[in-house]
Amino acid sequence: MLLSAQERAVLERRTLRTASAQALRARIVLACAGPEVPPIVSVAASLQVAPDTVRKWRRRFIAARLDGLADTPLPSRPTALDVDQAEAAVVTAPDSTSSDLADLREARRRIARLQAELAIHRRAAELLGGAAFPADGPQSSG
Repeated sequence: MLLSAQERAVLERRTLRTASAQALRARIVLACAGPEVPPIVSVAASLQVAPDTVRKWRRRFIAARLDGLADTPLPSRPTALDVDQAEAAVVTAPDSTSSDLADLREARRRIARLQAELAIHRRAAELLGGAAFPADGPQSSG
């Protein structure tokens, strides 16, 4: 994996932040850089990290260069308060019916089931060593 002079300079500056995650990521990329790419296991051993950690950041750097080393936000989900507020809005709406409330409760049950299923699939993908689908979840065809 080859680096431009600008990328190398940015990565070397990042390594000066001794206790940061960005410094570790920069060290990983720098250790993997050059015409002769060393084995992931030897880079991991020299930096005292897991081979999967080296693999992850090397892969992200190759895919998106320096932008790939940035922290990615965790997917957000509505809090229980948000859901409760939505339910209260339906209940207090002047034109709401009991079937609206029943539909809302059924939707909450379906969402909970789907979230549990998604968590199982993500864990399985993690255990298998890769993402089976993007972070925003599987895309349905219908």
